[in-house]
Amino acid sequence: MNAPFPAGAPTQAAIDVVPFFLDTPGGRIFVLHHTLPAARGHVLCVPSFNEEMNRCRSMVTLQAQAFAGLGFGTLVIDPFGTGDSDGDYGDARWESWLENIGAAVDWLDEREGCAVLLGIRTGALLAAEWLHDKAPASRPALIAWQPVTDGKQYFTQFLRMRIAANMDRSDLPKETTASMREQLAAGTPVEVGGYEIHPELAKALDSRKLADFPPPADTATLWLEQIVPGGSVPSAAGERVLSTWQAAGVQTEVQGFDGQAFWQLHERALAPEAIRLTTEWLRAKAGTT
Repeated sequence: MNAPFPAGAPTQAAIDVVPFFLDTPGGRIFVLHHTLPAARGHVLCVPSFNEEMNRCRSMVTLQAQAFAGLGFGTLVIDPFGTGDSDGDYGDARWESWLENIGAAVDWLDEREGCAVLLGIRTGALLAAEWLHDKAPASRPALIAWQPVTDGKQYFTQFLRMRIAANMDRSDLPKETTASMREQLAAGTPVEVGGYEIHPELAKALDSRKLADFPPPADTATLWLEQIVPGGSVPSAAGERVLSTWQAAGVQTEVQGFDGQAFWQLHERALAPEAIRLTTEWLRAKAGTT
């Protein structure tokens, strides 16, 4: 069984980025493997929801390069129905995304092993649920970037994008988030920003709260949030989650980064301090110099 942080020295080897399709129970998913010779282990990146996934790609690439400096490869997945994976977005389901994590971890365990899950936004919610329900004995660590704490609240904000986009359309009936949820409850998908959301995916996201999925008590965990003027780190919502996790025996290190909200901005945006803090945390946990 692979240890979460196998012993070894950092490497200066160049990264080789290898794209391929990984077979999963529900269909093939597209992955990018940031690999290097004699890797100590790997980080599995679980991306965010919809367009946020694309906005985070530059940050993920830079973070993979930083992980390589510590001797860790990175595997980035496009969950089924998203990105370049098989299926359309209307085929996407929360359960299949959880299966995708399991398939990726299994693939890594046949190599140097999965040392860390890096979950971004809703990806943190997915990663935490997978760890809560199916974590292997090797116990990957968890890094949560700007985690979504309440799936229903997040999905409501997402639905409002459609309302805003149609605000000036006098030829269309006025919609509310309630009317769109009624449409979903009746079994009809809703399209928002070019993404067709299946009722089953909407129902799953509505039912998810991060507080319900504390990782196993011995899971090394980093919680990383943006510092906002007048705000606190963690946020009030994050504090409630972390209190629940602490009661379950999870000791989480909380860090705040000063930088852009890269998951929100349409143009390429970076937050170098988030990468620095994440890399320093893994360096300390892995015992590299």
